[in-house]
Amino acid sequence: MKDLLPDPRFNEENITHTFIAALPTLTREMNLEVASSKQTETLEQSNAKVWLGLDLGTNHARMTVPVTYRYLIRLYDAWDLRVAGGTLIVCAPEIRCSLPPAIHTDEIQETTTRGWARGSPLDLLETLRRDLTPVLSQYANDSRRLELVRDTCRQSVAEFIRRWLENEGRWRQGKFTAISVMFASEQIAPSSPTLQLLSLNQEKRPPS
Repeated sequence: MKDLLPDPRFNEENITHTFIAALPTLTREMNLEVASSKQTETLEQSNAKVWLGLDLGTNHARMTVPVTYRYLIRLYDAWDLRVAGGTLIVCAPEIRCSLPPAIHTDEIQETTTRGWARGSPLDLLETLRRDLTPVLSQYANDSRRLELVRDTCRQSVAEFIRRWLENEGRWRQGKFTAISVMFASEQIAPSSPTLQLLSLNQEKRPPS
């Protein structure tokens, strides 16, 4: 009979506070890793030179760099949880990339070409090496790369919330049966739930 009584901790007014208060029991980490992505980036430098109208050629240096970007959310940034019937709408902190990204130095490939009347292009290659970490750190948080992992991040947050609801006995028929995750930079929640309960032991996720 007690289970049928409404729990004020999970009503619209209190649920965000209830979740934030539970964070220390859910994980000791300050950040929740929500996605990783291995990409091969290409960095290039060129230098052309002309003397008295004569083209002396172009020096060129190129690096291909395998790098793993790891994406996280800061657990103690602002959260906002809303109740919509059996759906829990979660506005999570913004996705961030862990910096610096993990560079696979053993897989880097370097090539150079020298103009016909030019000196060694190794100075260009040295510039690429020096700038490697700052450039890849800038790449890590650009919008295109974030969009590649956004849906994976959304699923990871939904799984984290699901575990919390399960611990509290709130993820089941008659309680919460769907979780919809949005991030701080998004204006509206996705049109379909991120995670949905179909039965006691079956869950539905949108196709990837």
